[in-house]
Amino acid sequence: MVEVTGATRPALIDQSAESLEVWLREIGQPAYRARQIISWVYRLEPITEMTDLPADLREKISQTFDEGYLESERFVSGEEDSADRFLFRLKDGESVESVRIGEPDVYTACLSTQVGCGLRCSFCASGKFGLTRNLTAGEILAQVLGLRRETATQTGKDGWPRHIVYMGMGEPLQNYRATLDSIRRLIDPNEINFGTRRITVSTAGLVPEIYRFAEEGLQVGLAVSLHAPTTELRKSLMPIEEVYPLSKLLHACRHYIEQTGRRLTFEYVLLAGVNDTPKEARRLVETFKDWKLVHFNLIRYNPIGLTQLKRPPLAEARAFEKRLRDGGLHATLRRSPGRDINAACGQLRGEEYAKVGITTQQLPHSQAI
Repeated sequence: MVEVTGATRPALIDQSAESLEVWLREIGQPAYRARQIISWVYRLEPITEMTDLPADLREKISQTFDEGYLESERFVSGEEDSADRFLFRLKDGESVESVRIGEPDVYTACLSTQVGCGLRCSFCASGKFGLTRNLTAGEILAQVLGLRRETATQTGKDGWPRHIVYMGMGEPLQNYRATLDSIRRLIDPNEINFGTRRITVSTAGLVPEIYRFAEEGLQVGLAVSLHAPTTELRKSLMPIEEVYPLSKLLHACRHYIEQTGRRLTFEYVLLAGVNDTPKEARRLVETFKDWKLVHFNLIRYNPIGLTQLKRPPLAEARAFEKRLRDGGLHATLRRSPGRDINAACGQLRGEEYAKVGITTQQLPHSQAI
């Protein structure tokens, strides 16, 4: 059921086909109109331009819903590599970042799930501003559609991404319901019909939600931000280690692999002189030498200008990768795109907010849904 409270109208983009079918029946319209509406929404068309709908229905939709589409307020194109950053303005005046990684005809869409982030990892720009609020499922989807529209306009092609990663601003599993709702709408054959195996969700290590995610029955990839082989070091980088220590996190990761049969990715940001030494490599090998279906994505740190952490030289990063491989682990040193456009999560939004002195408030982890 669609509820309208006072002057606040729900966003049309937040409505699934099923919720629209219920609403249509309530107003005496045939349920099949829901698929027509959804088709227009996924093309970001104004309600007034939904020309295969009767005029009276378009009027009713306009009276009941706001469209909820996102407008690209700022676009920064990378010159050194293929990473383009978009700043999308939300209805309440907040903004989120999305990144197009790779060439426009085969790119990966990197999505945000929250306005800011409350986990405050030491190397992350999003965490420096705290967390303002969760995004709705529609606001997450609207980033995909916005990137598609911008890409189609720039290239003349269809603009759809090849892959989608939930690795932008925020912790996807802290905004669990909206994250999963957006994924289900992406992969629904009657909606966008995006390939399930071409979607990856990243988490800083919310243990209960990893167990929950393992039971969803989805063939979506999971990437876990590890960044350290020991509790002591990880705690200095990621405050979440205080809540969910490494031992519990690794137990949850094993459960995910056993339950899904899918390979799990560990993300590991290389920080010069902090977690990229031979000692850390040996500890990783010792911990994971008997694990199956695990891959390490190694990424050299993108400095954010708010910490003393530094990016290791390429030769040292390659040496770390070799130590892991020599120890029998599957590891890949990834290119870290977007360095020339401050593409670490939250940097573009931080630049815009700093201009007007906006600060944000942290949302406690207990408010995860």
